Amino acid sequence: METGCINNYMAKKNLNNLANSATQDTDYRERSMMLQAIVDGANYSIISTDLDGTIRSVNNAASRMLGYLADELIGQHTPALFHDTEEVTRRAKSLSDELGEFIEPGFDVFVAKAKRGIAEELEWTYIHKDGSRIPILLSVTPLRDESGQINGFLGISFDITERVLIKRALREEEERYRLLFEKVGDSIFLMRDDRFIDCNPAILKTFACSREQIIGQTPYRFSPEYQADGCLSQEKALEKIAAAFKGETQYFEWQHLRYDGTPFDADVTLNVIELKGQPHILATVRDISDRKAAERKLEKSRKQLLARNESLRFINTLSNRLHGSHSFKTIVNETLDALLGFTQASHVAIYLIDDDAHLLRLWANHGFNHDVVQVGQTISLEHSLSGYALSQGNTIFSEDFSLDDRLDNKIKQALLVSGFCSAVVLPLIYQGRTLGCINIIYRVKYGFTEIDKETLDFISNTVSQSLANAHQVHDLEYMAHHDSLTGLSNRMFFHQMFEDKASSFSYRSAALLLLDLDRFKEINDTLGHHVGDDLLKKVGPRLQQVFSGQSILISRLGGDEFTVLLDNVSDRQIVRAFAQAILEYLRKPFTVKSMQLEIDASIGIAVYPEDGEDSHDLLRSADVAMYEAKRKGSDIEVYDPTIDEHTPERLALMADFNGAIRDGQLCLHYQPKINLGSGQVSGFEALVRWQHKEMGLLYPDKFLHLAEVSDSIHLLTQTVLRLAMQQQKQWSEAGYHLPVAVNLSARNLMDDRCVNVMQTMLSQFEIKPGMLELEITETALMQDPEMAVSLLNQISDLGVKLSIDDFGMGYSSLSYLRRMPIDALKIDREFVKDMLNNDQDEIIVSSTIALAHNLNLDVIAEGVEDYDT
Repeated sequence: METGCINNYMAKKNLNNLANSATQDTDYRERSMMLQAIVDGANYSIISTDLDGTIRSVNNAASRMLGYLADELIGQHTPALFHDTEEVTRRAKSLSDELGEFIEPGFDVFVAKAKRGIAEELEWTYIHKDGSRIPILLSVTPLRDESGQINGFLGISFDITERVLIKRALREEEERYRLLFEKVGDSIFLMRDDRFIDCNPAILKTFACSREQIIGQTPYRFSPEYQADGCLSQEKALEKIAAAFKGETQYFEWQHLRYDGTPFDADVTLNVIELKGQPHILATVRDISDRKAAERKLEKSRKQLLARNESLRFINTLSNRLHGSHSFKTIVNETLDALLGFTQASHVAIYLIDDDAHLLRLWANHGFNHDVVQVGQTISLEHSLSGYALSQGNTIFSEDFSLDDRLDNKIKQALLVSGFCSAVVLPLIYQGRTLGCINIIYRVKYGFTEIDKETLDFISNTVSQSLANAHQVHDLEYMAHHDSLTGLSNRMFFHQMFEDKASSFSYRSAALLLLDLDRFKEINDTLGHHVGDDLLKKVGPRLQQVFSGQSILISRLGGDEFTVLLDNVSDRQIVRAFAQAILEYLRKPFTVKSMQLEIDASIGIAVYPEDGEDSHDLLRSADVAMYEAKRKGSDIEVYDPTIDEHTPERLALMADFNGAIRDGQLCLHYQPKINLGSGQVSGFEALVRWQHKEMGLLYPDKFLHLAEVSDSIHLLTQTVLRLAMQQQKQWSEAGYHLPVAVNLSARNLMDDRCVNVMQTMLSQFEIKPGMLELEITETALMQDPEMAVSLLNQISDLGVKLSIDDFGMGYSSLSYLRRMPIDALKIDREFVKDMLNNDQDEIIVSSTIALAHNLNLDVIAEGVEDYDT
């Protein structure tokens, strides 16, 4: 091995590290520029080729060494221009002998060993452009792509002219060695008996001292007590010198001290030579401080890159864990779990804002003892570090609690007693809405890097957005479940609560009272709707007074209809007594706008499960009883099945319906869909009609419910699909390509035959993907959500689009909706028609649009009948 081996090794190591760093961070142009600058600034020649030896790049040192411009070299085939053909031929022969196979004189003489994974440093000769010869030390390294395949080669070479001169000089008489030493730029020493006996003039620059100050000193005088690996300099130097005296050339890096104690890094080579028959150590010292400084800078950049990548990975993981979650508890717990692996954050507390109490309330924590948790259950928004962070809207660092007056005093004392001293507070704010904060507490002063601070900001933004989405969903669900005027639960929530309790067997029995206010219309017509609305707001609290301590659910179904659902009550006499008490409370005058207003009510009573096995049947039974009370003027009636008979007309219509399908009496009308952006028709919705032989054209409200309660619904759906696809094919043949939407029933979603029938029809009528859309109501989806998810995924796989019909009128679970392959939401006309005059309807519509767009869904509005809407 020769003097340049350590240089070659470090060069390859640096370039590989740089290449890896650049590969990991191709987005950072600055890293690429740094890589090029360091390669061009290297004092060794670097030449890269492709697999067949064509030169792809050269650095500045290579151009200087060879005398060629880079453009004159790039594209040339090695060994053209600067190699000796005779030397290449000799090398090919020796390699063939060594490897036991024929090596073609040419590029293979340089890369044969590299291809076989054999490391080699070869003494070689470059031919300068002016014809002069340059002795070099050459190493060839394979370059690999991301899969590990070799895609080129890297040649690194050092000019060893000085070394050759030294060798030549040392073979001559002793008197001539000093003259040669004076021509060498590296510091060269002769040592005998562990002391310097001579040196060349280059030591003046390297060690900043004269020859006289060096002679007689030991190597340890110019070394720190310990080397970078922790070894004692003296012990390690003796070990290297002893090995050199055994004839083993030593190459190593060493930390030196200049004469004034200034440290520098060097490459050291130790060889044994004989002078006058006695062994001496010849030491060559090359100052590599600049190279080491570049390496340290690169290492710092690499660590920063790794830290940034780790930060991005952390944020991406946290974002994925929080994505789609609308539960505050889930968001808080996922955030806490993720934070425990970040910045040694073993003590974390997460607070959410309590708007009612105007303070921060602890939702989750980790690592704190009981006393700290008890003191920190709530934090005031005033006179606290958390409140300060929220008021500033920035991440706040507290490096020393004992000196920080921004902390709440009780919390500060509890933390100090428990051994904590510093913290960082992440405010959780989204679009001006205060949501809470994250407190990370440390027992030591923690030094945050710029990347740490960026990551903390990312965490704050990510968690804030997730909490804001959860608030939005919570607000939407509240609006969807409650009457916008009275704040009472609505029809949807009534059905949902009943079904939830019934399915979980929480109900053994229940009673439903349906109230319809009497004389309310007179108040509305006489005094105006604003007075009527104020009166309706007072009905709920008045009803609540009747049932103090009783488990009830009061709902407003719409207009002046209210329900009271009593849990686990079955005695009809008890229920009638409650109804009588309701009438007494309602007949007491209401004070509205300084007026005393009196109303009455008609009440229908139905008992579960005798009068209905589900909420819909029970409500229908109570409705029958209530209308019987109105008809009789009796105020209160309990459901009696004998008065709930089907009309002859309805029975006759049921008998005609299946025959009407078979006889082709059903037809479709097409309602256009208008794209508000372009004003153009973007598709149609197919609306079924029954052309009855005697009753004329019947709309769905006259017959659809007949199909829903029987298997006729499947035949009806198939007929509508067939008629729609037939029409669509005719339009397509005429040059009109517009999608058509068809309504799907709840019972269709319980029959997997629907998918097979649809697939057959799509093929039969050559309907392209995206041209058929199915509309399903929320209620239909929720009857059997798991079955619905499975079937809708199969339907979506056929290329059929899916939309939620009458969105906002059902009681769908958002957790199920986000699992379904939905393309669009249809806002029910009930919210659209009065939107211009009803602020609550406007809020529901705008919130639904925002929710849909956040979920990448289209929005279709029903009931848009004027320009302003």
